[in-house]
Order: sequence, then structure tokens, then C-alpha cells
Amino acid sequence: MFNKLLFSAALIATISVSSISFAADDLCKEDKDCKDGKVCVLALNPPACKEPQAAGAACKRDAVCISKKCDIPAGKDVGACK
Repeated sequence: MFNKLLFSAALIATISVSSISFAADDLCKEDKDCKDGKVCVLALNPPACKEPQAAGAACKRDAVCISKKCDIPAGKDVGACK
């Protein structure tokens, strides 16, 4: 019983650590942190590398939108791709 419990705990710890390291690969501060044509979407918290975003997706700059147009309302920090 103790061996099963110990094995389960080790398995969960291994999966958790690998998930954290995988997620960290997608975090970014600017576009050069991303690969494979992805862009750094600063409107996400935390910012992450994503494919260019479709209409309606959150954005802070034109470069993250497929249309290259981010509509940010006056007085707001985040807008939506057109």
C-alpha cells in the first residue's frame, strides 16, 4: 500500500513539473521569444505565444491579429481584433 502511495505521489510530481516546464515555453515578453510564426499576445495574463488571432480575440497591438488591425477603445488598454 505504501509503495502504491509513493508511486502515485512521484507520478503526480513528475507530471506537474513537466507541465510547468511546457507551459513556460509558451510565455513571452516580445515576438522574438516565440517560434514557428507565433506572436506574443500581451493581452493575455500571462502573455503567451499564439498563432495570429482571429476577429474578436483580445489584443493590445495590430501584429497579433490575422487582419493586422486591433481595435482598442479610447481609454482602454485591451481591444479586439477586427
